Order: sequence, then C-alpha cells, then structure tokens
Amino acid sequence: MVGALTGCTSGDGDDKAGKADKAEAAGKAAGKPESSKPASPKPAEPPAESGRGSGTRVGGTGSACELPVSFETGEGWTAKSMSVGDAAFLGSVTEHKYLKGTCELDTKERVISRMLVWTGPATGSSARQVLEAFMAEEKKYLVESEYQDIKVGGLPAVEVVYKLNSPKLKEDREQRALAVSTPKGAAVVQLRGFDTAEHRRILPVYELAKKTMSGTPVVAN
Repeated sequence: MVGALTGCTSGDGDDKAGKADKAEAAGKAAGKPESSKPASPKPAEPPAESGRGSGTRVGGTGSACELPVSFETGEGWTAKSMSVGDAAFLGSVTEHKYLKGTCELDTKERVISRMLVWTGPATGSSARQVLEAFMAEEKKYLVESEYQDIKVGGLPAVEVVYKLNSPKLKEDREQRALAVSTPKGAAVVQLRGFDTAEHRRILPVYELAKKTMSGTPVVAN
C-alpha cells in the first residue's frame, strides 16, 4: 500500500513538474524576463584613518618601543616592540637584513596593514644612504620608486613612494618609507598595506608620525 501511494504521488509530481517546465520554456520563447534574486549589495569599504593623534608617543625611553626617533601614534593604533625571534622571522620573510625590525604599529581593525620601524646602529651614513640600502632589498618586486629629500623635526630625512609587484594580487601595491640618520642610530618608518587602496586609507597615520617626529636624545653611559 505504501509503495502504491508513493508511486502515485511521484507520478503526479512528475506530471506537474513537466507542465511547469513547458510553461517556463514557453515564457522564454515569448520573451518574458526570468525571475531572479536581487544582487547582494557590495560590502562598503572601511573608512580611511582620521589621522587624529592618540596623545601617546613611541620611541622615547620607557615607551612601547625605544627608537632613534619618537613620534605620536594614531588614534586606536598601538605600538609593540618586536622580540628577537619576531624580528628574525620578519627579516627572513621580507629579505631585509640591512636593518632589523624593531617596532610594529597596527590596530585590531586592520590586521594585515601596519606600520613598521626598522633600526640600525649609528654608522655616519646619510638618510639617503640608509634608505637606498633598505630599498635595495626590495628590488625583487620593485616596479618604480620616487625619492624626495625632506625634513622631519629638524632632521634631514628622505622619503620614498614606491610600487611593488604582487604576484598573488596580480597588481602593483603602493608603499612608502621614510629614513632618518641620527647620532643614536638609523631608522626607517615603513607604511605597508594589503593593497594600494588600503595603503592610502591608513596613510594619515603615517603622515601623523612624520609630522610629529623628532630625534630621541642620546643617553651617556
């Protein structure tokens, strides 16, 4: 009995489905538009950083990272001193050996995009020499670069805006870096980003660091 009922129901369903298919085909032939679900709205891009300061400086003695320079961090951004192991790993991944990764600044809203500070001992090299040596280690994917001599906090500095080819993204990514050479050592502040759009969204944080930067005093032994 169950088998008979199942068979009857199945046949009735097939007949209805067949009629529906014929009706749909007839509608297409007559030029009637097919019903379709509305397209999902495109996710909104995250807003750009405001560039407002946090009121906290990094770089000085007792701060999150002790550096040859100090500057104000962006609102919502935190600085973290890199351990020896983390610095070694970063150097191996990025192929940077001339300077070591010393400090990373990021925010929980931007997990991938961040600002890095690379440092080295005082050698008497100019800011341009420091930056050119740093950029020589980017040559593997370097597409173009433009250097500019500037001053930050009264210190001679050199800035570079450059593009790296990203095989994974299949596009060129904009990056930038700023180098200074002080009696306490050399420093390169590098602004990274997942892609060019994200890099430009976090640019105000870098500009804030540049605007508020100054050398840190050398402490006599």
